[in-house]
Amino acid sequence: MRIYSARLVLACFCLLVLVSTAAAETRLPPPQTSGGMSLFEALDRRSSAPGGDFSTAPVSDEELATILWAATGLNRDGKGWTVPMSKGREPYCRVYVAGERGVFLYDWKNHSLREITAENIKAKIGEQGFVRKAYYSRIFVSDAQGLAYFKNPQKEHDFAQVLVGAMTQDVYLAAAALNIGARYIHSIHVEEIVRALNLPEGDLPIALMLLGK
Repeated sequence: MRIYSARLVLACFCLLVLVSTAAAETRLPPPQTSGGMSLFEALDRRSSAPGGDFSTAPVSDEELATILWAATGLNRDGKGWTVPMSKGREPYCRVYVAGERGVFLYDWKNHSLREITAENIKAKIGEQGFVRKAYYSRIFVSDAQGLAYFKNPQKEHDFAQVLVGAMTQDVYLAAAALNIGARYIHSIHVEEIVRALNLPEGDLPIALMLLGK
C-alpha cells in the first residue's frame, strides 16, 4: 500500500511539472512572411516613435509574432535566420519581451515564448520615464556562452553589438510595415534587468526596443 501511495504521489508530481512547464511556454501565431508593405516603402517609413507620448495601445499576438520573427527568426525553410550570424552559428544574442504579464524569452527554434518571471518590470528597466508606457519592451541580451566561441573579449563585444544592430533594424522595418510604433533605447538599467531576468554570469543587456500602436 505504501509503495502504491508513493507511486501515486510521484505520478501526480510529474503531472504537475508537465502542466506548469506547458503553461509557461506559449506558441506564437505564424509570422507574416508575404504580402503587406514593400521593403522600400518600409524603409521610407522607418522611424523612431516619439518618446514623450509613446503609444500605450495594444500590440496583437499576431503582430508580436511577426516582429519577433523578423528580429531573430528562422527563414529559408529553417536553414538560416533573418539576421546575419557569424559562420552560420545559432543566435548569440537573446530577445526577451517585457509586458504587463511579465517577461518572456523568445524561442526561435519553436517560435514560442517562455515565461521568465511574472513581474512587470517595464518601469524599472529604462532611464527615460516613457519606457514604462510602451505596451511591450523588447530586451536584447548577449549570450556569454554562445559568444565564447570567438575566444576574444573584443570580438565577443563587437559581434554582439553588430547582431543587436541587425535585429533592431529588422524590428524597425517590420514595425513600419505593420504600422506599429517602435523606438530604440540604449540608456537602460543593466543591474535591474540582470536581477529580474536572473541572467547567467557574463550575459549582458545591450538595449531595449519599445513597441506600441
